[in-house]
Amino acid sequence: MAAKSGRLCSIKLGTNLIQLMGTWSMPGVSTDLLESTAFGDDWKQFKTGLLDGGTITFNGLYDPADTTGQDALRTANEDSTELTDVRLYIDSTSYWIPTTTGPASYMLVTDWEIGADKSALMTASFSLKVSGKLELI
Repeated sequence: MAAKSGRLCSIKLGTNLIQLMGTWSMPGVSTDLLESTAFGDDWKQFKTGLLDGGTITFNGLYDPADTTGQDALRTANEDSTELTDVRLYIDSTSYWIPTTTGPASYMLVTDWEIGADKSALMTASFSLKVSGKLELI
């Protein structure tokens, strides 16, 4: 078994590390189910519909000085930028990225949040919607 350690993971925007992140989650692909049941059927019937790349979430500590990572993602959200270079690393060399083949894919920053607690470090979290599919490099 080739289990991976989460400590080797990271998130980059191009070659820029998104600073201070501590978790990321990629739910994977879901499939729309289209009901095809007809009058007289005893059991529901389904056909598969479109595939959905899901929503990637990640969070960690807030870094207001991270202009090429956290701040760039907030700007991408405000500008509705289609990001093609978000990389979700599973180790030092392998990562998930939007595919560039049939059809080309991208991610949209759908929301971000900064949180504060008087007894803790400030946090930052981001959600990115996948348009198309991702590939493992």
